[in-house]
Amino acid sequence: MQFYKFSGLFLVLYFTVAFGAYCDKETLHFSGLKKEGTRLYLSGEGFSPSCIKGYREAKPGGRIICQNGTWKGHFPPCIVVNCSGAPPPIQNGRVKRYTGTHGSGIEYECDKFYFLARDSTVQCLFGEWKGMAPFCKDTRCLPKSLSHKKGVSPDIRNLTLSGESLKVQCIEGFVPSGVKPLCSRGVWTEYGVSPCKELNCTVSEVPNGTLTEIGERKVWRWSKFRRARKETFVKVTKGETRSPGHELRMFELMACN
Repeated sequence: MQFYKFSGLFLVLYFTVAFGAYCDKETLHFSGLKKEGTRLYLSGEGFSPSCIKGYREAKPGGRIICQNGTWKGHFPPCIVVNCSGAPPPIQNGRVKRYTGTHGSGIEYECDKFYFLARDSTVQCLFGEWKGMAPFCKDTRCLPKSLSHKKGVSPDIRNLTLSGESLKVQCIEGFVPSGVKPLCSRGVWTEYGVSPCKELNCTVSEVPNGTLTEIGERKVWRWSKFRRARKETFVKVTKGETRSPGHELRMFELMACN
């Protein structure tokens, strides 16, 4: 026979006198226990506990029984679920250590040349992995990430290790400027100018005049002796054989440095 709880002192006194001590389900204060409905249980009555998400029955098939006004059974009836699945993976790294127990975290490690750029906040909470996984950042520096890179070869194989300076490689028509950016944990320390500068050649003087260069177009045709053909436009500002303002178009074959 089941008797449901109603408000009123008379009903409580009636239950106590007529049926002896009873148990109230609301007095069961256990984490994870699902309380479905509100009712009173007479001595000898009981129920099979059910648990909310993130918990499981501590003793499957067990029952909680009312005995002379006191609840008897396996307590706590529900326990927290651990994480059974694999923790979230990360690129360029791996899981180093974890237990999967509720409240525990994960320890990650990175591959060679990489470092953890952010701490892990991943935890096992109520049977699920929650939080933000870290990421592994390359400690090496690429030429393409330079802010000042005019004339620098974009060859991706030219990687610079952390703590080392750039091994300067310039494209055709450029030579090293002497400036070498420093790589520090994937970030360049630069000095305001490119590691490469344009390859300049000395312009020969014109007899009987002073030359002022007004424009330049370079055509580089390299030989094994490192010589180049250069076309230069110059203007005579004074002279005897050429009047001021006369433009000369010069073709030169010269050694460059």
